[in-house]
This record gives sequence, structure tokens and C-alpha cells, in this order.
Amino acid sequence: MGAAAKEREEFRNEWIERSLIGTGNNKRIKSTIAKSRQGAPVTIAYLGGSITEGHSAGANGNFATLSCDGFARIYGTGSNAACVNAGMSGTPSLIGLIRVERDVLRHRPDIVFVEFAVNDSRDSVSMTAFESLLIRLLGSECKPAVVLLFTLTETGYSAQNEMELIGERLGLPMISVKDAILPEIRAGRMTWREYSEDNIHPNANGHLLIADMIKHFYETVDREVEDEEEDKVDRVASARVYGDEFRGMRLLESSDARVLALGGYEPAKTIPQFPNGWTRSADASGDGFAMELTCRSLFLVYMESKDPGTGAIDLFVDGEFMLKAEGYMSSGWNNPAARMVLSEETPKRRRVEIRMADGSKNKKFSILAFGYVP
Repeated sequence: MGAAAKEREEFRNEWIERSLIGTGNNKRIKSTIAKSRQGAPVTIAYLGGSITEGHSAGANGNFATLSCDGFARIYGTGSNAACVNAGMSGTPSLIGLIRVERDVLRHRPDIVFVEFAVNDSRDSVSMTAFESLLIRLLGSECKPAVVLLFTLTETGYSAQNEMELIGERLGLPMISVKDAILPEIRAGRMTWREYSEDNIHPNANGHLLIADMIKHFYETVDREVEDEEEDKVDRVASARVYGDEFRGMRLLESSDARVLALGGYEPAKTIPQFPNGWTRSADASGDGFAMELTCRSLFLVYMESKDPGTGAIDLFVDGEFMLKAEGYMSSGWNNPAARMVLSEETPKRRRVEIRMADGSKNKKFSILAFGYVP
């Protein structure tokens, strides 16, 4: 190895070391490593947006596949770690929470990596959804280790600061791509293009770098003395950073909703990520989808499309106007979007109605699902 290459490798190792904010309470991770060393099957899940899904890296080159395969080689038989990639492009932790039972917890994972730092806004609703998601994972029956992964955009945007406060309170391991590479970019020792070909998504080298950060995390934990079990979910129940009122979130689709009136909507296969929704065509007759639901919090999940034939809807609860949702978005690509309808302290039986907004009577719209807290 030449002098320049050796220096570059040393720099890279520094970035990787700097990426590890902390290992948190290591009990669950060390238990999974010990389980894998005995040859038992383990499941590692990755929940996040398009970075986790592997945009720009492919099915075999994304950090989830690379780090899961690496875990099996180093700590297992080479093939005893199953990878559950629950990345979904363009979605925040709110949608992650709505789908977490279906896409993650039913697989009973031993470890879950959570990556939403570039998809989440920094507002209180987004951070409450993120905190509720983490507490839901930690308190689930399979009790997985939960690891936070913070990424960034080319402009430096990341919700890491807000998320890090939650991670510290819960005693979670945290890995930061932002902490690793941003100082190098600002110092001129690295360019953004070495990490990404666009303004968000890691390229093949970027995904390999993240996988190496995860590898460093495992190696660090493996050297540590095992912590005593500490149920921080309950210990800090009265001291949440933002709140966990959405932790009991459930997914409601056309297959299990109590619909009173379809009003021109029909149960349909909508998009692969949410296949059991309702679709209204532009020439549909009737205008007044209605259902009843007992809940204290309610969220609408709908499709955004760049097709100008897509309209907007008005949503009412018990006759009161709650919100207008625009299905047409010039940057849309049939992606899911979510809006909070209501959040109250006590559950109540409610009538939910959806009508086409003014100017959209002859346009189409797709309801993908609802998220609700009973």
C-alpha cells in the first residue's frame, strides 16, 4: 500500500471511529451476539426510508444486506442471520410506526436499526412519533436491541440532534454518518460525491462505509463488559423527551375497516407498500366515504401522485372539518404520505368521513390506510 493510500485508510478509520456516538446499554446486543455464536438463527431488521431501502445501491450493495451478512460471518455460521429490510422510500418515522407491526415485529427481530434522520421533520409530532416508535420496539414481546442510525443530506440537514436526546434518555446505541463525514467535507479532505451521487442517497461506497460503521459498533460492543439489564422504557416513563402517546399505533386497511359507506371508493390493490387501500376513480359516482372507529389518535395515509388528474379530499370527524389532503404533488411518484387527523387523551367512538374537495369532484384519489391509537 502506497503512502497516500495508507493515509487515506487511516483517515477512513478515524471517520468510522467517530461515527459511534455510544453503545448505550449493551445487554440485548451482547445477548444476540452470544446467541449467534452458538449457531442459533438471528434476525436483524432495518427500518427507515429510501437510504435503508437501498436506493442507488441495489439489493446486494445496501448497508442492511452488507452489515447483516457481515454479522453472520463474524459472529455466526455465515448464514444464520436473516435480514429484514423494511426501508420504504420517502417515508418518515410516523409511517414507520403505523406499519411497524406488519413490516418488522411480526418477524420477531433480535436487532432493529432505525434510520429516519433525513426523512423526519424536527416538529413535536414527528419526534413524538419517533419516540413512540422506539418505545414500541423496545417494549415488544421479542424485546429486540434497538440501534439508531443518523444520516444527513448534502446541505447538512438531519434530525439527529432531536433524535439523539431521545436515544440518550432510552440508553440506546447510536451511530452517526453525519458526525463521521461532515467534518471531513468541511475540512476539504472529502467531497460529498465520494459518499453520494445525489443530495441524499449513499452510493455504493457510501453504503459500504455505513456497513463498516455498523461493524465497528459490533466490535466495540463485543469487547465491552456486559451491562446489567436495565428497563429504561419503564424507568423514564414519566420523563419522555417528546412523549409516547402514539406507541399503541395500529394499521387499519380495507381488509379490516368497518366502512359504513364507500361513496365512490372501492377496496383496491393500491401501491406495493400499502396494497389494501381504497381508490376512487375520476368518473366514480357518489362522494362520501364513511367509517366508524374507536380511537384517541387518528392518521390518514394517502397516495401522492404527479398526475394532474389526482384531486384533493376534505376529511371530517363527527361532522367537524379536520383537514384537506392534496393527492396531487408535482414531485409525487405514487408515494405514501401521512397526516395527523386528531390526537386526544381519551378514546371515543367516531364517525370519519372523506369527501372530494371543491374542484376535485371529477378527479381520482387513493386512500392507502389509516393509523390509529385505540
